[in-house]
Parts: sequence; C-alpha cells; structure tokens
Amino acid sequence: MDATRSRKGKFKAVAKAARACEKPGMSLPRFHLPPGSWPEGDLVLSGDEARHCARVLRRQVGDEIEIFDGAGRVVRARLSSVARETVTATVLEALPTPPRPPAVHLLPALLKTEPFEWLLEKAVELGAASVRPVLTARTVVQPGGEQLEKKMARWRRHMLEAAKQCHTPFLPQLEAPRPFAEAMAAAPAGALKILPSLAESSRTLHGLGGGATEAWVVIGPEGDFTPAEEELARAQGFLPVTLGPFILRAETATLAALTLLVHEMGRGHG
Repeated sequence: MDATRSRKGKFKAVAKAARACEKPGMSLPRFHLPPGSWPEGDLVLSGDEARHCARVLRRQVGDEIEIFDGAGRVVRARLSSVARETVTATVLEALPTPPRPPAVHLLPALLKTEPFEWLLEKAVELGAASVRPVLTARTVVQPGGEQLEKKMARWRRHMLEAAKQCHTPFLPQLEAPRPFAEAMAAAPAGALKILPSLAESSRTLHGLGGGATEAWVVIGPEGDFTPAEEELARAQGFLPVTLGPFILRAETATLAALTLLVHEMGRGHG
C-alpha cells in the first residue's frame, strides 16, 4: 500500500510540475505516433505514449498537446478522451517544421552503454538520417539474442525522448548492429562515403559534401579499426578525411563528422 501511494504521489508531483511550467507561448508536451498510425480522423495514442500522457503528466480532456510522426509531420491537437491505456486527440492544426537536414547515415562501431547512448541522443539533435552500428574486430560490446532485443528497445526509447526534448520533427532510423564487412558492402555505390582518419593522406571535409544527396560515415571503436578493416573500407569507396590534428573519442568523432557534413552538404544545396 505504501509503495502504491508513493508511486501515485510521484505521478501527481510530475504532473503538477509539468503544469506549473506551462506558460503562454511555451511548447506543449509532445507525443509520438508512427507514420503508419495516422488515420484521416482523430489520432489515438496507445502503449507507453498513452500511459505517459494519462498517468504521468495527468493530461485531461480538453488539454492541448503536440503529436509528431518522426518523419517531419507535427500537429497541435486537443484531447477528446483519456483512459489509462488509450488517449484520443482531435487535430487542430498542422504546425510548421524546418526542412529535413541532408541525409547523413552514421555507422559507428558499437560502444559501451553510456557513450553509445550519448551518441544516439546527439545524433537525434543534430539531424542524422540513421544510425547503423557496426561490429568490428576491436568492438568490446557485442550483444546478441534477447540481450540485443532489450538494448534495441532501450536505444529507441532513448532516441525518442531526445527527439521530444529538443522538439525535432525527425527521428533517425535505428538499425541492429551488423558485421563490419556486411555494413561496408551495404553502403550505396553513388553515396558520399567518409572514413575519418589520422593518416597524412587524409583530406578535409571542406567542399567535399557539395552536391551530395546522402553521406555515409563509418567510425571506428576504441582502439580504431584494424589495418585490414581500413583497407576494406577504402576498397568499398570510403574516403579518408581528417577531423583535425587531435585524437578524438569515437563518439566525439561521430558527431564532429555529422555536424561538418550536414553543414557542407547544406551549403551545396543552399
């Protein structure tokens, strides 16, 4: 009984704090509804999104919220019914959204939990098109089976929360980790392919992304790629580029490359 009261008190406190923070002109709470779940009429939230709306934030009939699909569509809606597991909302208006950033696909070597989740969060904020982890010879973490399923679910939740917090209308695609050689072969032939490297022959990213419609960036693990892996990446068309004179952590290198590519590719299409 005490535990139940404690949970209820926690939910009420969260809801009270959320309402206290709402002032005219401030953003409404945002909820996710996948693109395939948008009917012509009212929108229906279920599962975790409905529970968060109804039980955590304590939204009520008549309250306004925002709903986004992760593919660029965002609407303002008014709640018409609120139950424990299902929330229904009537669309009031479509909200303006920024254009989608240039398509940059990240292929980072799978990292340990904390740095990888930080990478996922920042990839959402910076507008990555997808995150496709790779398993390399020096990858420390190599989950499989049920453990991988749990990690994928956790990673998707983490990315979704990041998208809500920064109010981006875009949610990057997340793929399951795959072997390095398989990932290299899957990169499209016509795409710009980038391999950050400290080799003296590496070129800068400046001007490299102009005219490209999509880019694929592969980043090594702690300890970097093996010579054989780097040779394979080059054979598949990945260009060695420099991110500066200093050695960067894997997650830092990933986001540095993403930021620079989005900027350079945007300039080319501006």
